Amino acid sequence: MIIFFAIAIDWSTIPKGRRSLFLFLAVLPLLNALFDVISYAATLSLTRRGLQARLPILYGLADLVLACVLFLALGATLVAAIHALNLLAGVPFIDLPALFEGVTSTPGAYFWLYAMPFSTILPTALHFSLRLLGLQGIWPRAPRRRGALWIEAADRSALHAFWASFALGMIWALPLAALCVFLWALWWFAAPGVIWLLSRYLDALIWIAANPVGAI
Repeated sequence: MIIFFAIAIDWSTIPKGRRSLFLFLAVLPLLNALFDVISYAATLSLTRRGLQARLPILYGLADLVLACVLFLALGATLVAAIHALNLLAGVPFIDLPALFEGVTSTPGAYFWLYAMPFSTILPTALHFSLRLLGLQGIWPRAPRRRGALWIEAADRSALHAFWASFALGMIWALPLAALCVFLWALWWFAAPGVIWLLSRYLDALIWIAANPVGAI
């Protein structure tokens, strides 16, 4: 249907703003939804497997890696689809060379562009957040047993109720706090590496647009 509209309508008589509206309301959401479904299915599958694993956080990490692959695949698909529509219509819906030049020179002005493909990572982010609950398993068995005893006796003693609440708080808070410290340290020392990876992602999209697709 989209191809039919791209060929049947004389897009040269339609203002550029309305051509972009058709692209963002009728074409890109469908492609984005397809990758969202794939990401959601992968997340559900890995979540089920993680529930039966001794280290469920590993499945969360695997989901994160898969989401990054899908993220790149979605970007390449969007570039190819826009270029194909430009060719079919005979006029540009989006000027891809100008778009890539703008992203390279003023990346902060293209938040709307980043937000669209990043939706594929939302199911993964939720999955990874749930997998963080598995961090409580890093506690040795002896402290966890002591906490379980306090919880069992909480309704019989105010002191046990206090220690039960304290144990529950520490079981979740300390591993998550340690993770936050680790992520902060990782960002503090590895921020240039993260920026480098994002730059390589943009370079990969530009290469795909220039070589296999031939859009620039």
